[in-house]
Amino acid sequence: MLLNFRNWMTQSHFLIGAGLLRVCFGIIIIYNYLIHYRQREFLWGDDGVNLYTDEFKSSVLSLYNLSSSPLFFDLIYHLGILFAFIYLIGYKGRCFSILNYITFYSLYVRMNHISDGGDNLLSICLFMLIFANTTMYFSVDAEKLRRRKKAKKNDFITQLEMMVHNFVVLACIVQLCIVYFFSGCYQLMGELWQSGTAIYYISQVDEFSRPILQHLTENYLIVTIIFSYLSIITKLAFPFTILNKKVKPFMVASMVFFHGGIGIGMGLLTFSIVMICMECLVFTDSEYQKMYQNTLRWIRYRQLVMKRATRKFGFKYLRAQQIIVFYDGWCPMCRGIVKRIDAMDYFRLIRCVSFRMPNIIDTYQLDPQEVELRMHSIGVNGGMPRKGISSVVHISQKLIPLWVVLPFIAVSKWLGIGGYVYDYIAKNRKLIPVNHCNDSCEITPTVK
Repeated sequence: MLLNFRNWMTQSHFLIGAGLLRVCFGIIIIYNYLIHYRQREFLWGDDGVNLYTDEFKSSVLSLYNLSSSPLFFDLIYHLGILFAFIYLIGYKGRCFSILNYITFYSLYVRMNHISDGGDNLLSICLFMLIFANTTMYFSVDAEKLRRRKKAKKNDFITQLEMMVHNFVVLACIVQLCIVYFFSGCYQLMGELWQSGTAIYYISQVDEFSRPILQHLTENYLIVTIIFSYLSIITKLAFPFTILNKKVKPFMVASMVFFHGGIGIGMGLLTFSIVMICMECLVFTDSEYQKMYQNTLRWIRYRQLVMKRATRKFGFKYLRAQQIIVFYDGWCPMCRGIVKRIDAMDYFRLIRCVSFRMPNIIDTYQLDPQEVELRMHSIGVNGGMPRKGISSVVHISQKLIPLWVVLPFIAVSKWLGIGGYVYDYIAKNRKLIPVNHCNDSCEITPTVK
């Protein structure tokens, strides 16, 4: 058992969850900085509402206590925004984790009058994540870290870092379980929670309720009683059910729903988001990868079902709107574009044909030199062919996903920029075969 535990601790776990939590924490911290940007000096400055005594200021550790100058305050405040942004994108994770924590904590110890409780857990976990690897995913340094980890997989320092990372993440999960369990215990001891009327009385306090919560309690009282009891049960059960892989997704979903209700009904936005983001750590990397694959599989299945239905509809009712696109079958870039067109062609309105195929140029009376320079498109019922950027506009009209960029493409054509860019790209594309064979190429194998 000890050997299995040691092997488990020296392998990568919770890297995806730690990366997600880093991104979420970075967004939350930047949000806290920017939402109070114009009131920053009033809320946290030495001359603001949070004016502290000298004894209190000497008892807390904060960079803002080093000087009472407004310029120094603005310098630290803007450095905090910068460090939080760099922490968010994941550049030099260890270094900027420390700097971001120092600047945020310096502000945190001065915001106890306006804190909603989420900042407490955020501050604790932000400190612990300094010792975790939070930049292996969703960061600008992710690829470099993966290469280094692969090269030094069996290195003692790498294994030690992974052990520390796993231990820190487990500590954060334990902290989350402690919050839920003792919160449920305190609720269980409360008379209003025992009677199921706690949510109703919360809705009567204007400072901690929103109209939607008041409407719910006044018109659906039985629902609020059920939610009161369910909140106690889920909090007490959370530490014991997250060890079960089958029950864990439902428990996490219920906690996300619970905190989403707090954010909407009580207006405790930051607190709710912090608690929801902490759920990211509960799942392992293998579970995230499995969820990702299942999500992709479901999306592809739905896309396939929708594509079959829309193409059947298009073949039956929209055949007159179909167009034929002539592309260069020797060009790898053109073949890639054709694949993307086919993926976006929900109603089967575009038929792509390579002009390199035999008799295509003669059948459709195309100019060989012109069609080699620019892509052509023509209606299935005939008409004048469209060339180059005009053909791109023609294709975009038939593809629903491209309707968003269609106005920009049309304007670029009208200004002449689109045609110039198209001709430049078409002129510099690479063709295979390089020597321009005729209709077919024969490769004679070499016999050794």
